[in-house]
Amino acid sequence: MSARRWLSGGDWSTAHLDGLEVDGAALRLASAAPGLARHGFAMVPAGAPSGAEIDSTSADRWRAVHLRIADPLPPGCWLRIWLLVDPTAGSGVPAPPDPVSADDDRGAVPTPPGRWRAAALSALDARVLCPAAGSLWVAVELGGTGAATPRISDLQAATGDDGPVTELPVVYRRVTALASGTADRETDGGDGLLGRYLGLLADQLTRTSSILTELPALLDPWATSDRADAPWLDRLARWVAVDPEQLPEDEAGRRETVATAAERHGWRGTRRGLLDQVRRETGLAVDIVEPLAAEHVWRLDQRPGTSALGLSTGLAAADQGPPVLDRNAVLDASMLIDSADAGLPVHARSAHRICVHVPGGTPGQIAAVDRVVQRERPAHVLARTCATTEDSRIPLRVGVGTVPGPDPRRRGLPNDTARHPHIDGPGQRIGGARLPAATPEHPAHDSEPTGDLP
Repeated sequence: MSARRWLSGGDWSTAHLDGLEVDGAALRLASAAPGLARHGFAMVPAGAPSGAEIDSTSADRWRAVHLRIADPLPPGCWLRIWLLVDPTAGSGVPAPPDPVSADDDRGAVPTPPGRWRAAALSALDARVLCPAAGSLWVAVELGGTGAATPRISDLQAATGDDGPVTELPVVYRRVTALASGTADRETDGGDGLLGRYLGLLADQLTRTSSILTELPALLDPWATSDRADAPWLDRLARWVAVDPEQLPEDEAGRRETVATAAERHGWRGTRRGLLDQVRRETGLAVDIVEPLAAEHVWRLDQRPGTSALGLSTGLAAADQGPPVLDRNAVLDASMLIDSADAGLPVHARSAHRICVHVPGGTPGQIAAVDRVVQRERPAHVLARTCATTEDSRIPLRVGVGTVPGPDPRRRGLPNDTARHPHIDGPGQRIGGARLPAATPEHPAHDSEPTGDLP
């Protein structure tokens, strides 16, 4: 078992800072014009473990130091842990590490007392490879380009070794190459070759086991990580056929989009799906108009008294098709129109067409909405995107619900002359249409044929 001690105290009050500062309980590079300092040290005393923290002969001193970072290391930033065992307690703060006189992470083992030893660059764990008794000092070195800084939340010192080497029987951990009378050197507690080698293997296995343990959380869009160094949310987005580039900017919106993607795929291409996707990608509330929804079927016998074929109505010629084009006849396929295309000649101009209205839309908004619509619409549907003005109108039919009249404030508008005054009389302008002042008499009939008649 290992005893552990946190060294920062929450405010780093025991640390001796040089070029560093404390910001929100985190250690960082100090502010300096025009940005941040590029280099700094924090000297943190760990001392020696107390009697309550020593529980065996292999856990009688600090053997490992773990560093906790508050945020992932920004680009261009780095950190390094330095360790020193001072055999003379109370001798004051040691001088900062000097790479010229200190041991690097590849130096010989064991490290002499009173000498700094570096861990690997940007490593978050370091072993105390000096077995001598004394007080442990930890130096945290931070560096950067002046634009960003590492942020250290805490340091932890641990006794003993919970690694795989301690699971072996003592006979396999005995160090016969060292002629020392101390039990610490005769039994590998994690500092020897076998202990360090097994520690490397255990580190890789621990990472793999950690991922397997956290797999349910990693596959949950509401709980998985969404950072540049751990883009699990982007991976989940690709798994459910969502382009990460189309995710919203805010975190809540990104997670909700991925979480509901499977359900929304069932709406894709429908009116509901188009409205939802436009809102998600552009933030605009649009309206979709289907011309076919306003169509109605007119029948010749609907008003027999007023509808007479060839007199007040006419039929448009349909495509004659293969039966009269001198082709081979096909059994059960000689009809002019297939059952799947029934009604197509009547509704061909309005079927499979939609118009997306953007109220008060700017050219940029219209282009953004149109990109979404053209991508999400079904392949057989033609879509058009246009802007509409936001006004209030009462639906009226000219000649039925209302009759155009002159402006009470003035007679007509500038250049408002009829095309044929001797036939139509003086006209009034409504928008871009000219209407006669009086409605001519026509024979009464109520037929409403579809299509354009000559």
